[in-house]
Amino acid sequence: MCKRSGEALFAPVSFTVKGGELVVIAGPNGAGKTTLLETLAGLRPLSSGNLSFEANKNWNDWLENSHYLGHKLGNKGILSCLENLKFVLEIYGHRYNRSEGKMALEQVGLNGYEYQLASELSAGQKKRLALSRLLLLKHSYWLLDEPFVNLDQMGCEWLYQLIKKHINQGGSVILTAHDQQKIHQMASQHIILEQP
Repeated sequence: MCKRSGEALFAPVSFTVKGGELVVIAGPNGAGKTTLLETLAGLRPLSSGNLSFEANKNWNDWLENSHYLGHKLGNKGILSCLENLKFVLEIYGHRYNRSEGKMALEQVGLNGYEYQLASELSAGQKKRLALSRLLLLKHSYWLLDEPFVNLDQMGCEWLYQLIKKHINQGGSVILTAHDQQKIHQMASQHIILEQP
């Protein structure tokens, strides 16, 4: 159970996510979609109930192998696109490779923006920069809060294909979405949050 100001945000939910699955969390604005996703990412405590991971693994394994991307994208405005990727990889303890960073930026449509400050990018470009981390970190579990917001049609199509590839390779994706019909059709499960 997730609460805000002592009040339950939504009726209790129960679901299991397996490798190769896409789970879409849906519900009206204010229903608690972001709160649930943040709870799964370890950023908010549960008020009641429990979260469990695969047999023989603990919650730290989940956290170490998952990547959360929320409304606050986490880009550092005073750093270039490449510097942002280097910063994130070093936080996670990964080796940074400039050519791999350039390749990731090219794949998300930021070719030629490698040395552009993140603060100077458009909203859609900032989202693309944040999404490029998924290509480099190679975590099994993706937690994405409204990942299609600010993306143009080409960006949305690229993200559909990236998610499809990830789940086809055995990864898991849990995301929130409103009107992205294609992603709803791809989903293995829908978690519809309702008022308690």
